[in-house]
This record gives sequence, structure tokens and C-alpha cells, in this order.
Amino acid sequence: MPTSPPTPSSDTPEVPGSSPAAAPDDVAASTPDDVAASTPDAGGVADTTDDVAARVRYLDEVMAEIDAEVRRRRASGDLPAGLEAELDELFLEFSPVGLQGRARLRETLALVDGSAYVDIAVPTASNMAVGAYVKRLIRKGLGWYMNFVVAQIVKFAWSVSRMFHVVVDHIEDLEAAVETHRSPDLPLEVVPTPGAAWWAGAAVDALVGVTDRVLVADCGDGALVDALGAAGLDAYGVDPSDLVLEPALARGLDVRAEGTVAHLEVVAAEALGAVVLTGSVQWLRPNERERLLDLVGTRLAVGGRLVLHSTTPEGWAASVPPVVRDLAPGRPLHAETWEHLLGTRGFAVAAPVRGGTDRSLARVGTGTADADTVNAAIDALNQLLPGPTEYLVVATRER
Repeated sequence: MPTSPPTPSSDTPEVPGSSPAAAPDDVAASTPDDVAASTPDAGGVADTTDDVAARVRYLDEVMAEIDAEVRRRRASGDLPAGLEAELDELFLEFSPVGLQGRARLRETLALVDGSAYVDIAVPTASNMAVGAYVKRLIRKGLGWYMNFVVAQIVKFAWSVSRMFHVVVDHIEDLEAAVETHRSPDLPLEVVPTPGAAWWAGAAVDALVGVTDRVLVADCGDGALVDALGAAGLDAYGVDPSDLVLEPALARGLDVRAEGTVAHLEVVAAEALGAVVLTGSVQWLRPNERERLLDLVGTRLAVGGRLVLHSTTPEGWAASVPPVVRDLAPGRPLHAETWEHLLGTRGFAVAAPVRGGTDRSLARVGTGTADADTVNAAIDALNQLLPGPTEYLVVATRER
């Protein structure tokens, strides 16, 4: 028998109704000093490496002893024929797969491999001698037939199992490739928070007359939701950050702590009259941007309006903090690019409205000496300086 495991460091709890005399000798013989010596101090000192190794050795000894006992009983005939296979099937049917991620995929694949073999050795045990004889006769008589059929079934099962191995290998390769392209999340404290801005009035004007609900994505403190509500529109907002929503919640606005894509996925088709996109739409990954536009195109009713606010690529590079510029998974698009993407999805796009900071220089009047020469120099400089750093795109779904 294996030696007993190391004595736990904590006091042995007393079982209700038991007496000290019923405890094992080694526990009963322990003195308070012994227990105190084996108990971690207030600092919570963990078990030593020797303790852990001793417990692992003890577990290995127990498992080896159990395996030896199973082999002994199997050889002696104590275990009924087919009992182990039946227990294995019950375990696979009712036990949950405890691992997660890649390990869970491999564990499930191992279950497939273990189930690919078909055993044709039918049990012949019987309470009657003639019964066992008849069963053996039937098994022997049908053996050639069953072998032929089962060989084909097992071949197919192993082919399927091999196919699953190839698929799992491919999935793991794809996961590894995706992980190498994953961008870290932007720190919330450096992400620009949308609020009342130059384009709020233009957005309200563009949505006048919309009767269905209006979604404001990345609504921030709810300033635009407020303005739309004041104009008589049924507006609500979503934002992934609970923190920036607190002012809007304090004012009683209808805002939810959700991401834009996640929210649109649960909205019914053609349930919205308008969608306002700002904030994170500027730095979405290409696949996320495509998914967002597809959702907007199906969640907006025909005739619904999309208002999209963004910084220009030049304005973005000049205005955002270095952390955002370096870690952002995507970059803002030009207004012309949005017009193209929306046009391919059945939207009619109006001319963009430009605003924000304008660092371009004004041309001088014609009455100024050498006006043509000065204006030519100003035009050359303006090509190097960023003009309006933001724009607003308004589009209407036509189909």
C-alpha cells in the first residue's frame, strides 16, 4: 500500500457526532504545538516544493494501485463482459468537457479517435450452459459477415477522424495567425470622448422628419442624444464604456453600455429610422468596418438615414495622442472612401460637410501688390497644411 500523504497544514475539522477517540491515531496523537508548527503563519506561506512533490508521488502510487487492481479483476473474470465499455460510454455521454480553447478542441478530438473502433466481440456469457453455447455458435456463424461490414465502418470512421485532425490543425494555424495580428485595446483614458461639437447641429438638421428610432453610436456623455431628443426625435445611445455614460445616465437619457456592432446584431431588420456613427468608427479594423456597414444597411429601414462623423486622416495624425496613433487597429478614411463604400451598399450619399480645425491660409485680395504671386505661394502652402480636419457624411438607404 502507498504511504499516507503529508498531513494537511490546517486543523482537522471535527465531524458532528464524532468523538476524539474516533480520530486516527496520528491525528489524535498530534499536539497543539505540532499543529501550530504545521500551520502557515499569518503571511499565508504556501506549501513547500517537497510537500507538493510528496503529494504527487502519493497520487501516482494510488493510481498505480488502482490500475493493478483493475487488471487483476479483469483477468479473474470478476468484471462482467462489456461493463467497462458501458461505463466508458456513460462517462462520455454525461461528463462535461472540462478544458477550454485549444485544449478543449484536442480533448474532443481524442474522444472521436476513441470512438472510431467498433468491437464485434459480442459477449456470450449466459446463466444457462446451452445459452452460452448458442451465443458462441451465432457469433461464430456471423463473424465473417460482421467482420466484412465492420471493417468498412471502421475504415470510414478513421477517415472521418483523420479529416477532423486536418481541420483542427488548420483551425489552430488560423488562430495563431489571428493572434499575431491582434491589436491591444486602447486605454480608455486616451480615447477621444465624443460630445457636443460643431457637427451636432448639422446632424440634427439631417435627421429632421425621421419618425423611427435613432441610434447614436459611441454616444459618450449623451450630448447628441440630448440634442436629438430636444428636436423631437426618438433617440437613444450606446457606448462600450460605463464610465463615459455616467453623465447621460444621471440626466435620465436612454443609453446602454454596449458596443455598436454587438447592439446592431440584436436589433431587428429595418427597425431603425437613422444611425449616427462617430468615435470608434474611425479606427475599426477592415473586417469590423465591413461588418458594421452590413449591419447598418440591414437595420435601417428603406429611406432611413446614416450620419457619419469622422476625422480626416491628416487631422487624425496631427491631433490624437501618440498612444492612440500607435495602438489603434485602424485609421480614419477619407470622405470619398466612405462615399464609395456606402454607394456599393445601396445608399445615396450627399456631399460631405467639412468642419473642425482649419489651418489653411486665406488668400489675399486682388488689390494687394503682387497678389497673384502671394496667392500662388499661399496655395502651395495650403497643400502642405491640413485643411478642415473633420467631415460629416449623410447618406440615405435607397434599397
